Amino acid sequence: MNSVEEYFNHVQQLIDHTPDAAIERYEEQRLSENRGVLRIRLRFPDEALLEISEAIVIVAGEPHWIAYRYHYQGPSAELVFRYDNAPHHPEIPTHPDHKHFRDQVLGNPRPSIDQVLLEVAAIRERARQSKV
Repeated sequence: MNSVEEYFNHVQQLIDHTPDAAIERYEEQRLSENRGVLRIRLRFPDEALLEISEAIVIVAGEPHWIAYRYHYQGPSAELVFRYDNAPHHPEIPTHPDHKHFRDQVLGNPRPSIDQVLLEVAAIRERARQSKV
Protein backbone atom coordinates (compact mmCIF):
# COMPACT_ATOMS: atom_id res chain seq x y z
CA MET A 1 0.00 0.00 0.00
CA ASN A 2 1.80 3.09 -1.21
CA SER A 3 -0.63 5.84 -0.27
CA VAL A 4 -3.49 6.69 1.99
CA GLU A 5 -5.61 6.88 -1.19
CA GLU A 6 -5.02 3.15 -1.82
CA TYR A 7 -5.98 2.35 1.76
CA PHE A 8 -9.17 4.45 1.54
CA ASN A 9 -10.12 2.69 -1.73
CA HIS A 10 -9.65 -0.69 -0.03
CA VAL A 11 -11.87 0.33 2.88
CA GLN A 12 -14.52 1.75 0.53
CA GLN A 13 -14.70 -1.61 -1.28
CA LEU A 14 -15.15 -3.43 2.03
CA ILE A 15 -17.93 -1.07 3.10
CA ASP A 16 -19.65 -1.34 -0.28
CA HIS A 17 -19.85 -5.12 0.20
CA THR A 18 -21.21 -5.03 3.76
CA PRO A 19 -24.70 -6.55 3.63
CA ASP A 20 -27.65 -4.62 5.05
CA ALA A 21 -25.52 -1.62 6.04
CA ALA A 22 -26.67 1.88 5.19
CA ILE A 23 -23.87 4.44 5.08
CA GLU A 24 -24.85 7.36 7.32
CA ARG A 25 -21.40 8.92 7.13
CA TYR A 26 -18.34 8.26 5.02
CA GLU A 27 -15.66 10.88 5.38
CA GLU A 28 -12.10 10.68 4.09
CA GLN A 29 -9.69 13.42 5.03
CA ARG A 30 -6.38 13.38 3.17
CA LEU A 31 -3.81 15.30 5.16
CA SER A 32 -0.99 14.33 2.79
CA GLU A 33 -0.22 11.51 0.34
CA ASN A 34 0.67 9.27 3.28
CA ARG A 35 -1.52 10.55 6.11
CA GLY A 36 -5.28 10.61 6.51
CA VAL A 37 -8.33 10.34 8.71
CA LEU A 38 -11.32 8.11 8.05
CA ARG A 39 -14.74 8.36 9.73
CA ILE A 40 -17.53 5.92 8.88
CA ARG A 41 -20.95 5.36 10.39
CA LEU A 42 -22.97 2.32 9.25
CA ARG A 43 -26.58 1.75 10.31
CA PHE A 44 -28.27 -1.64 10.07
CA PRO A 45 -32.01 -2.28 9.54
CA ASP A 46 -32.52 -3.12 13.24
CA GLU A 47 -30.88 0.23 14.21
CA ALA A 48 -27.59 -1.38 15.27
CA LEU A 49 -24.63 0.90 14.57
CA LEU A 50 -20.99 0.48 13.60
CA GLU A 51 -18.70 3.49 13.85
CA ILE A 52 -15.18 3.39 12.45
CA SER A 53 -12.62 6.09 13.08
CA GLU A 54 -8.97 5.92 12.05
CA ALA A 55 -6.00 8.24 11.84
CA ILE A 56 -3.48 6.50 9.62
CA VAL A 57 -0.04 7.07 8.19
CA ILE A 58 1.65 5.02 5.45
CA VAL A 59 5.36 4.39 6.16
CA ALA A 60 7.49 2.39 3.72
CA GLY A 61 4.34 1.03 2.07
CA GLU A 62 2.81 -0.17 5.37
CA PRO A 63 -0.17 1.40 7.14
CA HIS A 64 0.32 2.46 10.77
CA TRP A 65 -2.57 3.58 12.96
CA ILE A 66 -1.98 6.68 15.03
CA ALA A 67 -5.45 6.30 16.54
CA TYR A 68 -8.42 4.04 15.89
CA ARG A 69 -11.85 3.23 17.24
CA TYR A 70 -14.24 0.51 16.03
CA HIS A 71 -17.48 0.77 17.99
CA TYR A 72 -20.43 -1.58 17.50
CA GLN A 73 -23.66 -1.16 19.42
CA GLY A 74 -26.87 -3.15 19.25
CA PRO A 75 -30.39 -2.02 18.37
CA SER A 76 -31.02 -0.63 21.87
CA ALA A 77 -27.78 1.39 21.78
CA GLU A 78 -26.07 -1.10 24.12
CA LEU A 79 -22.35 -1.58 23.66
CA VAL A 80 -21.53 -4.87 21.99
CA PHE A 81 -17.82 -4.14 21.49
CA ARG A 82 -15.36 -1.35 20.92
CA TYR A 83 -11.73 -1.67 19.90
CA ASP A 84 -9.53 1.35 20.44
CA ASN A 85 -6.05 2.48 21.35
CA ALA A 86 -6.87 5.26 23.78
CA PRO A 87 -4.12 4.97 26.43
CA HIS A 88 -6.48 4.75 29.43
CA HIS A 89 -5.89 1.09 30.39
CA PRO A 90 -2.15 0.75 31.15
CA GLU A 91 -2.80 -2.50 33.04
CA ILE A 92 -3.73 -4.30 29.80
CA PRO A 93 -0.85 -6.34 28.33
CA THR A 94 -1.55 -5.05 24.79
CA HIS A 95 -1.64 -1.42 26.00
CA PRO A 96 -2.68 0.85 24.42
CA ASP A 97 -4.63 -1.56 22.17
CA HIS A 98 -7.68 -3.09 23.85
CA LYS A 99 -11.25 -4.24 23.40
CA HIS A 100 -14.31 -3.22 25.40
CA PHE A 101 -16.70 -6.15 25.44
CA ARG A 102 -19.90 -5.44 27.31
CA ASP A 103 -18.58 -4.60 30.80
CA GLN A 104 -15.05 -5.94 30.35
CA VAL A 105 -11.81 -4.48 29.03
CA LEU A 106 -9.65 -7.10 27.32
CA GLY A 107 -6.15 -7.02 25.94
CA ASN A 108 -6.45 -7.23 22.18
CA PRO A 109 -4.28 -6.10 19.27
CA ARG A 110 -5.83 -3.81 16.68
CA PRO A 111 -8.05 -5.77 14.30
CA SER A 112 -8.31 -4.87 10.63
CA ILE A 113 -11.53 -3.36 9.33
CA ASP A 114 -12.04 -6.66 7.48
CA GLN A 115 -11.95 -8.49 10.83
CA VAL A 116 -14.30 -5.99 12.47
CA LEU A 117 -16.83 -6.38 9.65
CA LEU A 118 -16.59 -10.18 9.92
CA GLU A 119 -17.14 -9.99 13.69
CA VAL A 120 -20.20 -7.77 13.22
CA ALA A 121 -21.56 -10.16 10.54
CA ALA A 122 -21.11 -13.16 12.86
CA ILE A 123 -22.84 -11.37 15.75
CA ARG A 124 -25.71 -10.33 13.51
CA GLU A 125 -26.06 -13.87 12.12
CA ARG A 126 -26.18 -15.38 15.62
CA ALA A 127 -28.85 -12.86 16.58
CA ARG A 128 -30.88 -13.74 13.47
CA GLN A 129 -30.64 -17.44 14.18
CA SER A 130 -31.66 -17.02 17.81
CA LYS A 131 -34.90 -15.38 16.65
CA VAL A 132 -35.82 -18.41 14.52
